[in-house]
Parts: sequence; C-alpha cells; structure tokens
Amino acid sequence: MARWFDMITDKFVRNVANRFMVETGLPAFSIIPPVNARQLSGYIANYTLADWLRIGDVDDYKRSGANESVGDDYAVGKSSYVLEEIAFHKDVSKDDRDNYDNPYDPIRDAVDFVLGRIKRVCMQNLVDTFLTTGVWGTDLTGLANADFTQWSDGGTASTPVDDVLGWILDVQKVTGYRPNKMLMAPDVFKALKNNTDITDKMKTTSDKVVTIGMIAKLFELDEIKIFDAVNSGGTDFVFAGKMLLVYTPKRPSRMTPSAAYHIVYRNKSCENVGTRRIPMEIKNDALRIEAWVKVCPKVISSNLGVYIVSAIA
Repeated sequence: MARWFDMITDKFVRNVANRFMVETGLPAFSIIPPVNARQLSGYIANYTLADWLRIGDVDDYKRSGANESVGDDYAVGKSSYVLEEIAFHKDVSKDDRDNYDNPYDPIRDAVDFVLGRIKRVCMQNLVDTFLTTGVWGTDLTGLANADFTQWSDGGTASTPVDDVLGWILDVQKVTGYRPNKMLMAPDVFKALKNNTDITDKMKTTSDKVVTIGMIAKLFELDEIKIFDAVNSGGTDFVFAGKMLLVYTPKRPSRMTPSAAYHIVYRNKSCENVGTRRIPMEIKNDALRIEAWVKVCPKVISSNLGVYIVSAIA
C-alpha cells in the first residue's frame, strides 16, 4: 500500500542537504580543516619538532660531478584516532505534510533543522576539544601585570597589533611555521573596532569602517573567523573574551604539520555528512529525517597554537 512519504526519496533528502551544505556548511570544519578518513579508527601522522628545522652540516649538501645528493625525511610518528558518530533526527507526520502553507515545506524544513543542529553540535565539540587551557603550546592571559594589556583598554597601554605579531613570531622562531589563522570571540572583535591602536593605524590606510578583513591584514593573518555561536540557554556566546591563534596548511599533507584537524569519515556518496529517510510505521506513518557525521577533532601539533583568555575586561 502506497504511503504519503513514498514519493520522498533518499536522493531528494540528500539533494536538500547538499543545498544546505553549499549555503551554510559546517563552520567547525572551516575553522579547523577536515581530513577525510575511510575507516572509523586508525592513525594520523605527527612530527618531531626538531625534524621541521633540521639542516645539519651545510657541507653535506654540496656535491660535484655524478655524486648523489644528500637525502632525508621527516621522522613521522603516528597518533591514534577514533571517530565518534554525531546523529540527530526529526520526525515529520502525515498531518505536518498535509496541512502546511506556502512558503513552508515540512520535509525541506526538517532537513534544515536537523543539519542546523548537527552544525551546532560540531561547533560545541570544537569548543570542548580545542578552546581550553592546557591544550596548546602557549596559554596567555590578558590582565593587569599578566601577559598583555587587555584590548578593551582603548588607551595607549593596549597594543593588540604588536601583541599578535609578537605571538606569531614566538611560534615561528620555535617551529619554523607562521600562524595564519585566528578564531576570535565576538566581544573581542567589538573591542578591537574601538581600540585606538587599531583605529589610528587604519587612518593611514583607509577611511572605511574597521572590518574583520582589515584587522586580519594588520595582524598579517590569512583569515580571522568570528566565533558567534550562541549557547543553548541563549544567554551568551559559547566563546567569549577569548581567541585561538593557529597554523593550518591550505592543503592537508603528510609532509606539512598542522595545529589540528577534524578527521571526518567520508561515506560512499563522497560526503562528510550523511542523511537518510526512515519510514516510521510505528509512529503513525511518520517519516524520520536523520543526519549524522562521524568525526574526531584532533590536536596534531600543539606548538602551532596559542590560546588567549581574558583578552578584554
């Protein structure tokens, strides 16, 4: 016997999900890049810090005639990972389907709702894994007589540009890699827009409003992302008064260290996020829309990250 949801195929649900991913995506994976995996557990390369900078005797590199060139390699170690599945669903009833008004569409809305929740859970997973003290090679605190003057101090005592450029150099002179990305809380960005160290420097380059792109240029970073996810209680952002400065390569490579990765299972449809429809006869012929992602957020090279707390008062 045909049911109301027979015309709704897995392909339709997947196409709606793909539209969501193109328009919105999972911001957690743009902050800490993904590495695709075909297994639910395994190993990922890690590195000995000294190998990044090793040169040895310059004379070893000199050759003449038909002599062979000197060779070397990273002493690549391995770190285990285990993917955990994050899944969520919404049930659509026959009444939902039969009694809706344009422009609403219960199936498309259910797909967006489910993926929106997956997006938020992945962001919280990122917070729990990466945005805390004791994870990265350097933790800094912005307080009086601490590591730096808080950026909410708009006077001359606050020097965010020099602070960030100094932290970048501190990482670079130890690792050889220059941090290129920053994750910033919204309240920190607000403080920077009114910080005289920023606004005075912008006067010499532009008469436009201070934007996140302009601040990224001043900090000499490829990208700054504002982490504006709101907590479940709707009382604050999940990430306030803090920042994370990291190096991540543009393309994941076994020969290039990274501060961290999201190791993500890539399904047979070559997608990181899976979806499906599940007929629920036991629930009065409802149709369940489900989505899932299998992921392991993993610190790879802690020396390539700087975590900053209390950046503002």
